Amino acid sequence: MKLSEFKKEFHPNILLPSLTAGLIATIVTISLEISLAALVFSGDLSPFLAGGVGLMLFGAFAMGIVISLTTSLPGIVGVPQDTPAAILALVAAGIALAMKSAAPQSIYMTVLAAIALTSLLTAIFFLLLGWFKAASFVRYIPYPVIGGFLAGTGWLLAKGALGVMTDLQLTSSNLSLMLSADKLIVWVSGTIFAVTLLLVLRRYSHFLITPGALILATALFYGYLFVAHIPIADASARGWMLGPFPSGGLYQPLTPAALGQVNWSVIFQHIDKIATILVLSVVSLLLNASALEITVKQDIDLNRELLTAGFANLAGGLGGSPVGYQTLGMSALAHRLGAKSRLVNLISALLCGAALFFGASLISYFPKPVLGGMLLFLGLSFMVEWLVDARRFLPMTDYLLVWIILAIIATIGFLEGIAAGIFIAAIIFVITYSRVNVIKNTLTGEVYHSKVDRPKVHRDLLTQKGAQIYILRLQGFIFFGTIQTILERIRERISQKNLPTLRFIILDFQRVTRLDSSAVFGITRLKQLTQANNILMVWTQVTDQIRHQLEKGGLVDETDDSFIILPSLDHGVEWCENKILAEQGITDLTGFIERMEGQLKRAFPGLQAVDRLMKYLERKEVKEGEYLMREGDPPTEMYFIEAGLVTAQLKFPDGQILRLRTIRGGATVGEMGLYLDAKRTADVIAARTSAVYRLSADSLKAMREQDPEVAALLHEWIARLLAERLADNNRTIEALMD
Repeated sequence: MKLSEFKKEFHPNILLPSLTAGLIATIVTISLEISLAALVFSGDLSPFLAGGVGLMLFGAFAMGIVISLTTSLPGIVGVPQDTPAAILALVAAGIALAMKSAAPQSIYMTVLAAIALTSLLTAIFFLLLGWFKAASFVRYIPYPVIGGFLAGTGWLLAKGALGVMTDLQLTSSNLSLMLSADKLIVWVSGTIFAVTLLLVLRRYSHFLITPGALILATALFYGYLFVAHIPIADASARGWMLGPFPSGGLYQPLTPAALGQVNWSVIFQHIDKIATILVLSVVSLLLNASALEITVKQDIDLNRELLTAGFANLAGGLGGSPVGYQTLGMSALAHRLGAKSRLVNLISALLCGAALFFGASLISYFPKPVLGGMLLFLGLSFMVEWLVDARRFLPMTDYLLVWIILAIIATIGFLEGIAAGIFIAAIIFVITYSRVNVIKNTLTGEVYHSKVDRPKVHRDLLTQKGAQIYILRLQGFIFFGTIQTILERIRERISQKNLPTLRFIILDFQRVTRLDSSAVFGITRLKQLTQANNILMVWTQVTDQIRHQLEKGGLVDETDDSFIILPSLDHGVEWCENKILAEQGITDLTGFIERMEGQLKRAFPGLQAVDRLMKYLERKEVKEGEYLMREGDPPTEMYFIEAGLVTAQLKFPDGQILRLRTIRGGATVGEMGLYLDAKRTADVIAARTSAVYRLSADSLKAMREQDPEVAALLHEWIARLLAERLADNNRTIEALMD
């Protein structure tokens, strides 16, 4: 951050909202961090609560300064967080249980080492992800799985809150103790506070509600002590307050001299939970940042926020702080107050530092029902959001998955709940995607013809035999689940005895994103099915990656013409059509003169018009690769193809070529431009040496003047060709729309 930028922060228009937001953030942060400390340092670790509070406040101090100076969005607030603290509480309880026979100080130092190690590993994880710009991975985590994680976190927070208020673990054996008078009054009052705050905040969203509720609840607690004539010392002895704390201050970090007391083997027994903290911290941070983008209507550099959180946890972890990162609630609050300034977190951090070093005696008088209630409120808010509110926007399957993950976390463990959630989500995805129709269109050769101009007699024959060609235009991701849909559709077509025998299957891969390796086995079965029924299979527009997979699976054999790969659907249909024509003994096409003469005689019996037409045509031969016309040329002629093959094509700037039409002997090209007097819209090139007849614009004009009868016949003949072409296109479009 530049010095000039920092000076601007002290302008009154920025400073006053920043002070307000910073003070509110301080009150909420201190109460939250004390609650989280009580969550981690509960049960056998409760004698060390003062040190735990110190670590939390140090984290708020160190992380707040780093985040305020390095974040990409001024006004963001960062502190040690509840989600990792809930799992750290499990780690701390597990360490205390495993080291029950060890000295209390050794247990405490081992817990501190576990906390510091977790923060440093999280810092490294944040920094690596930010350095390699991997923030986008959060978009791939299934939404209901994240919801299950957060609901599970809420359960752990709620369970821990009862432990904070009663100094007892929530177990069946402790149930009678929790119902004793001293314990009952604490956790019931804390629960009432949590539920009341939750209900109020669900209806109202004013930024003063939370700090006001904390102050009011604390005042009511001390009002009750006054009315009931209970001395503060007596209330503290009953366990209703955090203190008194031992002398020596709140901040009691792990020192190099104390490393000898750390039991590292016990820490590494909980490496699974530490790994869970790393993953959930990254997910939570990125979700917070993504949600904040929507709240403040401004883009946030997620990778920079990862780096910011990494440096913050590095600073906090070296001082023994638990894991922390940028918050959503307090950051959004600052922006709602107009405090879009780095001073917000800086002020909050400095005040937390002051409380850390000078406020131990004051903090010791915090009532446990209020702090435990605040913790319970956080847990309930997570659970209500994902177990109640989520029903309105989640499908039933996803909603049930949230409950399943919560149940596993509550009964077995957090890591097991995460693993089960991801596994179940993967199964649901596979089942759901398998139901997606991988077949975009089903066509036949009756309605879908290649872009090859053929004589009418040949087109009629191909229409008659077209049901022998079965075309499946595929889409999406093809794997072992979706390949079954293709197999079933082809089996169904083969079994339809009322239709002509199936001879050709064309699978078009133009819209296929990927072919999974597991689908190769299904393709092998597909090939076996087609070979058993004497069906030729054509795959079109196959990517190099898919072709490589087919080759590795042994499915591509250059000597096997029962399964071929062609560049496009048009080429595939043309190949099948040529096969049908060849089976009917048609290996060469009728020339232009014979075709026109036959058609004119059928249309106009007794009229010898071809000889009169030929006077206006110029015969020429074009070699392979020679252009008949180029895109942008003026419309000075049209051509009648007598023999050979020419292609109309578009050439794109990147060098790719799209075939529009293939014109064989007996067809025409260029007539639309000539009749519309429009520039050429494509190149026409001889695909092989061809013989053509050229009708120039001047010759057409002379024909109209000298022999209008032949000109009229030519116009009618051209109109019929265009009408046939239009009708064919309409049939194809209708088939694609089905």
